[in-house]
Amino acid sequence: MRRFILIHGNLNVPATFDALVPLLPTGQVRCIDLADTFNAWDVTMPVTARTVAEHVARTYQIGTSDVLIGHSMGGWLAANIKALTGAQTIQISSWTNPGKIKAPIRNLSLIRRIVSSGIVQHWLTIQVAKRLYPFRRSRARVHATLDRIQAFNPAYIYWQYELIFRNVPTLTTLPDLRIHARRDPVISPPDEPFVDVPGFHMPHVDNVVAVARAIRTFLH
Repeated sequence: MRRFILIHGNLNVPATFDALVPLLPTGQVRCIDLADTFNAWDVTMPVTARTVAEHVARTYQIGTSDVLIGHSMGGWLAANIKALTGAQTIQISSWTNPGKIKAPIRNLSLIRRIVSSGIVQHWLTIQVAKRLYPFRRSRARVHATLDRIQAFNPAYIYWQYELIFRNVPTLTTLPDLRIHARRDPVISPPDEPFVDVPGFHMPHVDNVVAVARAIRTFLH
């Protein structure tokens, strides 16, 4: 039976896929929690999308018969797992060109200082983020995620930014399917062909039917 391995995005949780999972084709589904990967991480190893991909591929015994579905940072990780394993890969609101990330800060030393200051997890920051989040359909899901951020190990938060921003070897194999919303405020649309779905950065929540349809059509 085909196995679907789902990988969540930055500062997110596996529950982000709750609406998508029932709409996937028949198969076994495994939603990876990257907090588990962080907790098992060998601190002597450098953190990049490629080293994390190696760990995830080994831990979950990922091979060519698997289908990876990754959102945002999870899609970047999935693309690097594909480079190692040949697994079929579907990206949702993700990238293979890091230049597509609309990030005001990319300097990891500065990011480390910001995370270490505690401001990212401060209750007031969380409340402001909740108030400012504009997208109604995914609001409840995002609010639940923001609440969980307060309990994160700060080292785990920084670890994710290392995964995003540290350089890795150029990908020679690319994702099999890209799903993206043109109005995504976080990641610019790819230059390569992609399925354009209505929504914003979380179309698998905002417009789950369209995302599921694109996946089922591709895998048919």
